[in-house]
Amino acid sequence: MTNQEKNDLPIGESVRDYIFSRTLDRRVAEVEYLKRSQQVDNYFYGKIVKSNMPPRLAWLIQEYDELVKNVVISLLDEVEEEIYTYDLQLESSGERVSGISLIEDDISFFSGPSVHDEYPNYDSENKGAG
Repeated sequence: MTNQEKNDLPIGESVRDYIFSRTLDRRVAEVEYLKRSQQVDNYFYGKIVKSNMPPRLAWLIQEYDELVKNVVISLLDEVEEEIYTYDLQLESSGERVSGISLIEDDISFFSGPSVHDEYPNYDSENKGAG
């Protein structure tokens, strides 16, 4: 399902898909999600049907949520960069998954184009620095 098709979903119509890590070359979660609002493009929420997340990834996502909730901006980049290393995408469309929030079995996330250069690469930007 393309991003446009997902954005055209009526609110309340759910989709079942997998979050796939290109880095690990495996599914890390089976999710059932729906479009949260017509005002925010590419934003979805739902339930984790089955999780196969590595403990480190689950911890990073929870840590990211806590940093956002407590407005600890100085540490967000480091945590976000490590989450990006998992190269998460929706299996059906190949679209990137970002801004993941997990609260127990509830999940919310943004999806976007499958462009590898879209995410910053901290290491390549900072080579030779210091």
